[in-house]
Amino acid sequence: MANSMARSFLQVAATEEVASPLRVVQIEGLVILKIIKHCKEFSPALVTGQLLGLDVGSVLEVTNCFPFPIREEDEEIEADGANYQLEMMRCLREVNVDNNTVG
Repeated sequence: MANSMARSFLQVAATEEVASPLRVVQIEGLVILKIIKHCKEFSPALVTGQLLGLDVGSVLEVTNCFPFPIREEDEEIEADGANYQLEMMRCLREVNVDNNTVG
């Protein structure tokens, strides 16, 4: 009985779909321009942001992005950053922009 249960589990595990690996990353020109602008405005400081888009099969489409604000003070940066990110994602969803985080 235990042997038949093990076989059925192995059969089920073998039939599970494995996500196809990414083969192509497609980045919209708007994304590149926004990244360049953000870097140029705050050079030589390091900057960060959020990449948005879709994962379609083996293609990762980066369709939009937004910068994270630069803070001089270290206090409450994580909480402010998380709130800013959630608010930006909510606003983008309201105007029907891809709001799935891809990077």
